[in-house]
Amino acid sequence: MVYYILFAVAFFLSVIYFIRSMHIFQLNMYKSAKHLKWLGGNLIKLYFFYGAGKSKKPLVYTHRVIRMCVTAGVLFALIGAVIVWFELWLALILLLLLSPFFPIMVNAVNAPLEKINNNRYINDAKRIIAAHPNLITIGVTGSYGKTSTKFFLQKLLSVRFNTLMTPESYNTTMGVVKTVRNRLLPTHEVFVCEMGMMWKGDIAEICDIVNPKHAVITSIGHQHLATMKSIENITEEKFSITDSITDGRVFLNYDNGYIRDRKIDRNIIKYSVYESDTDYKATDISVSEKGTVFTVNAKNTQSGVCESVDFETALIGSHNVQNIVGAIAVAHEMGIPLNELVLPVKRLEGAPHRLQLLTHHQGMIIDDSFNSNPSGAKAALDVLKMFEGVRVLITPGMVELGEKSYDLNKVLGKQAADSCHYALLIGQRQAPPIKEGLLEGGFNPDRIHIFDSFDDGLKFANRIDPKGQKKVILIENDLPDNYN
Repeated sequence: MVYYILFAVAFFLSVIYFIRSMHIFQLNMYKSAKHLKWLGGNLIKLYFFYGAGKSKKPLVYTHRVIRMCVTAGVLFALIGAVIVWFELWLALILLLLLSPFFPIMVNAVNAPLEKINNNRYINDAKRIIAAHPNLITIGVTGSYGKTSTKFFLQKLLSVRFNTLMTPESYNTTMGVVKTVRNRLLPTHEVFVCEMGMMWKGDIAEICDIVNPKHAVITSIGHQHLATMKSIENITEEKFSITDSITDGRVFLNYDNGYIRDRKIDRNIIKYSVYESDTDYKATDISVSEKGTVFTVNAKNTQSGVCESVDFETALIGSHNVQNIVGAIAVAHEMGIPLNELVLPVKRLEGAPHRLQLLTHHQGMIIDDSFNSNPSGAKAALDVLKMFEGVRVLITPGMVELGEKSYDLNKVLGKQAADSCHYALLIGQRQAPPIKEGLLEGGFNPDRIHIFDSFDDGLKFANRIDPKGQKKVILIENDLPDNYN
């Protein structure tokens, strides 16, 4: 009797561990190697601590997850039956200990079925695209800035065209496929398609589905060094989007050195904020808490006509101007006069969680929590620095930077030392290099605080007394559960 009670408890715990691991496996994008690495550093946490608090992004029971759970159920039932029948104590212990690894095993078992399903969905998306021969697809990629540029471009092109964009961060192959299958209508004239990448070949796979006519490369940086290994590989992957462009244009952010140094045999349109020799350049930029005004000097590559038009936007920061100029360049080259873009630019709103300004009972929150990279973090700190009052930084640092992680997070700390009055660091992984950078930058050590969770850091920030001044809180990145 005792054996069966122990078996029931162990079996129940094994299922719990599997579900916990399945959640992380989904956050790790169903990549077995990445998940195995995560388990190597977090197995004890998963057994005893994970799941104690509220997840930032709970497990989503997609069709794929349900299929994996069914397969896991069959596997658990078979193993459980064998253990009960033969009373295998050692096997029971192994089941309990190895259950976090079951998602990897189940994923391997289901791999042929998942490939068949994915190919079916991909072919369906290709069929839908082929049925829209006049559809103009614009591929937007970059290490950072691509989501904001996509949002801006969709708004500007909507002045003249019926425009669809990939929603939120649907920038993976299957995310794009889902957008095409569920949202693309015969009435759409333009499809703005964000293209992300984690591994070599990701962008080419998306291009093979949507056949972009034009491409935009917003930036190249150290994001995804952990998987791509070198900046050269990242550059190669980002520029692979240009292989699909035949009679269209490639819009390049010439403020980015990696982009500027890459020579390609394509019809390129250069845009910038800082570089002078470009087709579209923003000048006379003036930034305040109320927004940004700037002038776009443009040379239409089709007509050869040069003109300058003043713009204003409620968005702040030169990087926003950079992305807006890129969107203006595409819209103008597609036949929309600059003057027609003035009002749409004025009405632009920031992409959610990307330097989004939110009111706070003591001042303002700058929500830049979606993601973080060296250039984006510096831009966010520059924005924070321009505000008067008590400035508070909350950050868990930057991830997916490979062997440069420590050095780049230390640089983040040095940059923050001159931009904020309080530095609230979240988690124990990136905190040491950020703290080291802060101290090297002359930051007051009494105003550096490290917390285990974002909620604890935010509560502390809310308790800071601004003593009659305005309080401005910058949330720079908020890591999902698989990085905490």
